Amino acid sequence: MTPVEVDSLRKLIVEAAPDPALAEPVLVCDADATLDDLIPFSSLIMLGVIVAVEDAYRIRVTKPMIAQALGGGATLRKLAQMIEAAR
Repeated sequence: MTPVEVDSLRKLIVEAAPDPALAEPVLVCDADATLDDLIPFSSLIMLGVIVAVEDAYRIRVTKPMIAQALGGGATLRKLAQMIEAAR
């Protein structure tokens, strides 16, 4: 099992966004940057990311997982850790 690459999450988030151009700051941000500060990380974008994560990594994302990953603000690192923990 390979570790979740933050760069693959960057691409996944941009592709899952309803407006990919608005999500492009994710492509160059620090892995610990709060995504809400970079893009309008609305529930619509979050839903798209969850579905994309489930499809790409073949995991089931649960409410407790989301609560932990979003606690204190979603970051690429937290999302990667959520995926790793679910594998």
